[in-house]
Amino acid sequence: MSTVDPDRFRGAMRRIASGVTVVTSDGAHGRVGVTVSSLCSLSLEPPSVLFCLHRENRSLPTLTANGVFAANVLAHGQQRVASSFAGLIPELRDDRFAAGEWTSLVTGAPFLAGALCCFDCRLADVFDFGSHRIIAGEVVAVELEGGDPLLYSDGDYRRLEVA
Repeated sequence: MSTVDPDRFRGAMRRIASGVTVVTSDGAHGRVGVTVSSLCSLSLEPPSVLFCLHRENRSLPTLTANGVFAANVLAHGQQRVASSFAGLIPELRDDRFAAGEWTSLVTGAPFLAGALCCFDCRLADVFDFGSHRIIAGEVVAVELEGGDPLLYSDGDYRRLEVA
């Protein structure tokens, strides 16, 4: 059992700046999306990414049942999309996808127009650790756009400043 104070750990983690990603899925089991800050590359062979979701997240069963997802890495200026999929905009809670324009790539998972980049994935595996599930996806298509990334740190959206 860890002796680290949970509030101290949470406070330290808040200070880490991370990119903002909206993970979306569409298929026979429905259309869902959720904002995450944990996207990272997993492997180049095969090309793959992973992200983490709390095991009680309402999007998780639909996403895993669909077997596909798109990891939409947000560009600066897409804060409304991030907030919508985080459930922070009351008028969009019933239709979070109304915050952006969507198309699809190979898997049919929603791809956000204007996103910095998008990884279109087939679900490869799901791992349990603590309170979360680690979702790994094999990348089947990539879309790249220009612009600056949307960052999140210490409870607020940030912009990358080049020195």
